[in-house]
Amino acid sequence: HKADLDISFISTDSEDDLPLSKAVGNPRIVNPSKTLAQIATDEEWPVCNFRDRGRPKLTEIAKMGSVYYMMPAAMTMALPIWALTGNKRSAVNTGMSLWADYASALTGLKYDIEGEDHLWERRPAVFIFNHQSAADTVIIAKLLRRDFTGIGKQEIKKMPIVGQMMQFADVVFIDRANAKDAIEAMKPVVKAIQEDGLSVTLAPEGTRSYGNTLGPFKKGAFHIAMQAGVPIIPIVIHNAADTLPRGRQIAKAAEIKVTVLPPIDTENWTVKNMNAQVKGVRQQFLDVLGQT
Repeated sequence: HKADLDISFISTDSEDDLPLSKAVGNPRIVNPSKTLAQIATDEEWPVCNFRDRGRPKLTEIAKMGSVYYMMPAAMTMALPIWALTGNKRSAVNTGMSLWADYASALTGLKYDIEGEDHLWERRPAVFIFNHQSAADTVIIAKLLRRDFTGIGKQEIKKMPIVGQMMQFADVVFIDRANAKDAIEAMKPVVKAIQEDGLSVTLAPEGTRSYGNTLGPFKKGAFHIAMQAGVPIIPIVIHNAADTLPRGRQIAKAAEIKVTVLPPIDTENWTVKNMNAQVKGVRQQFLDVLGQT
């Protein structure tokens, strides 16, 4: 096939591949044996060591359990605000902020945020983020803090504790299998933006991606922003899987890098140019993630 071996790569953990490793310009040795590691050192080849996260410690299990317990506890502590002032939104804001701070501190999440000013530049808005991990809920709550709601799949509504708390926070649940009902479910979201001044957050991928690769975007978030007449604000989460990868239940301490991009006006958006607008916004995510 006339491949240029000088610019080609091989990744291997086997000494059987040494001839090919020496033939290409970019060998990568992965989890090598002692012998292969020494050969890689002699040849000055990069070595990648990947280790399993291991079985969680009892303290890590206890911390994660506390994170889930703290969600209803935080909302319960905020209930007197609603009872004494009649302002449910203030109670939700207080409870959500308290839980996000508690969950971040307990699981050891630290944040490196670029473009943080854009979170507050124009509200209400539709905040969209790339969905890598179950930890995204904590991350987004930590970033947005107040006066926002979300959209979730119908299945979350049935989850113990989490489902009830999301209902209390006015999260809109939709059945992704029923497009007609989903469109009807969006109407209260637009109303919440226009009449209540609430921002909305959702993941246009619709479901968690495998690894960090950005999935295709659905159009729901963009239709909401266009109908409500508010901007789209992209939140790019670089490494949520470092704390809680897909398929895991126990979070690990990590520094989460986030890039918040400037608000994107939707004033001139139409149904006809929607595909191009969605493609353009997704491209911004790809550029920041280095996946172009």
